[in-house]
Amino acid sequence: MNNEYSVKDKLTLFLLATGVFCFGVILPDSLSTHVKLVHYAAHFGMSFLLALCFYMICTVKMKISKTVSYLVLISATLLIGVIYKYWEIATEGMIGNYSFHAIIDMTGAMTSMSQNLSGLLGAMLLIEGLLDRNLAYTALRSGKLHVNNRGDMHVTAHIQNKIPLNKKPAANHFAAVSEN
Repeated sequence: MNNEYSVKDKLTLFLLATGVFCFGVILPDSLSTHVKLVHYAAHFGMSFLLALCFYMICTVKMKISKTVSYLVLISATLLIGVIYKYWEIATEGMIGNYSFHAIIDMTGAMTSMSQNLSGLLGAMLLIEGLLDRNLAYTALRSGKLHVNNRGDMHVTAHIQNKIPLNKKPAANHFAAVSEN
């Protein structure tokens, strides 16, 4: 488990942060009024929560690869946002009474989707910057997580004795390597 960021990692984090700012604050003008700020917070927060939950379920529970997990979280989060916006438009009785272009303009669908995308990018920023590098699950898979007799865990750069994890006694429910 390498906790140092490469140039590629730093660029990815910078681009994700820029995307969060552009799609959430600049493009939809989210900070101009209190109502727009609350609307932004709602869309950002729900998209962030959905994306993070989908990622954790896919990677930790289902043990799906990171690439497929990203595909699932992006698709599911944006699809849920579109379904919600369609439901909102349908309950206002606009379908059939106005043109598609007029409905999109009046309801602010593009603003909402931009804010949803901002929340999605924010979740990806958290995943790339913190979760993927610091999850105990990631450390456990790397074989570098050690637990001493007191139950203290620490990550080392190498394994002292080259015995595979499944041959060592488990110190706790993480099934990590035990030190004497």
